[in-house]
Amino acid sequence: MPRSHQKHPLTFYAMLFWQFWWAFSFYGLWSLMPVYLNKHLQFSQAESFAIFGGYTALGAGLLFVGGWIADNYLGAKRNLTFGTIFQSIGYFLISLSALNKTTTPLFIGLGFVVIGRAAASTCPPVVLASAYEGNDDPRLDGAFTYVYMINNLGSFVTMLVIPAVASLASMTVAFAVCGVGMAINVLGLLMMRGVMRDHGSVPDHTPATAQKYAIFTLGALAAVGVTAYLLTNLVMARTLMVAGALVICVMIFKHMQQETADSRKRMLVGLALMVQALVFFVLYNQMPTSLNFFAINNVSPEILGMTIDPVQYQALNPLWIILLSPILAKTYSYLGERGKDLSMPGKYALGMMICGLAFGSAGVSKYFADDTGMVSSFWIITPNFLFAIGELLISALGMSVVAKLFPVRIRAFCYGAWYMTLGLASIAGAWVASFSEASGGGTAMESLQIYGDYFIVLAVITGLIGIVIALLVPKLNGLMSDKSAQTEPSAEAVTA
Repeated sequence: MPRSHQKHPLTFYAMLFWQFWWAFSFYGLWSLMPVYLNKHLQFSQAESFAIFGGYTALGAGLLFVGGWIADNYLGAKRNLTFGTIFQSIGYFLISLSALNKTTTPLFIGLGFVVIGRAAASTCPPVVLASAYEGNDDPRLDGAFTYVYMINNLGSFVTMLVIPAVASLASMTVAFAVCGVGMAINVLGLLMMRGVMRDHGSVPDHTPATAQKYAIFTLGALAAVGVTAYLLTNLVMARTLMVAGALVICVMIFKHMQQETADSRKRMLVGLALMVQALVFFVLYNQMPTSLNFFAINNVSPEILGMTIDPVQYQALNPLWIILLSPILAKTYSYLGERGKDLSMPGKYALGMMICGLAFGSAGVSKYFADDTGMVSSFWIITPNFLFAIGELLISALGMSVVAKLFPVRIRAFCYGAWYMTLGLASIAGAWVASFSEASGGGTAMESLQIYGDYFIVLAVITGLIGIVIALLVPKLNGLMSDKSAQTEPSAEAVTA
């Protein structure tokens, strides 16, 4: 068995490279899209949030389809390359939309990004894990931790750079830079084919025929068209997402009937935590929507004496994640060695309560505004700090929920259920954010009152949910505590 201090394989560095540029491009669009739809294409805030929610929902909901294709048809490395190409094309089409201020290239471009993400984003963990000597390789946990950190680094960099490019140059240039980021990834994958030759999923080790490539490409292009259509028909998109979620739930309950009593108990805990995670991700989707527009309309664009674009405040979340991750990891280890670490349900409950404090701090800012309705940057720094703690307690444990609580034979399917949870949360989060819209383009003082009241209501609801979860913790812990339940290695979360 290799020792933990041995060097990582070259494929590890290839995947770090890919993850950085993927995060740079994806979160660059993420940071600007609601603002672009509202300020440049003149959609209302509610419409902008709905389109953004539909885009992120479809992207998350289709991930398990791309994963299945990678595992069973084309191969993880090929899926990764094709998906990266599709995403790059999508960003350049969105840039064209900004140049002409037209929606057709926008929705087609978003379709390319969604399908490219579905094809590619489940593949790096597969390729990375295959480069190590089995799941017991002590270097593997560290490798996934680095990937998670690099993802947040890419997000942090782009949320500083891309809004500044949009402000100083144009939205067209900003979206084109996102496209360049993914084009760099395409070149990187082509240049590092030799490094990754022996790695990937099972189909990667079998030559692919021209017919197989053609079927995949034509199917992906058709999926782009369907996705673009759904983004202009959000009612249909939501209906399909909900129907898909119901089918997944029925299939999970059907599988539960085939399990032992102890396994069923653990699966029930897993489903309960998925529902709680759905609530968290509804709140998480407030960051690029309602919290972002709160910063634009009511937070002073100055931090540490420097004037910034208010959209750049979104960089605070990945910055706090980068700074807090090692602290929280050491805290877990310290408490775990003394038998005092919180259980997974306990961490979920604590995370929800802290998220309630995050919204509460944003809400009470209305009592500290100046005469023009503006508040200091403290009132956006603090919510992001608290939200990062909540995210690390809930989101970063998400994949571990599936790994630890669901049986091996349906685990891949349950990962799909987890991604569907993210998709439904995107739709619900956009709907919730629409209640923060200030009607008629009023003054900053008026918008501050609306945002303040909105965030306080969210704080109360989130806090109550946290309390309910806390009351359920002993019951959930009891369902998880069976000694005969199979112990499985945990999986690390990699943002997709």
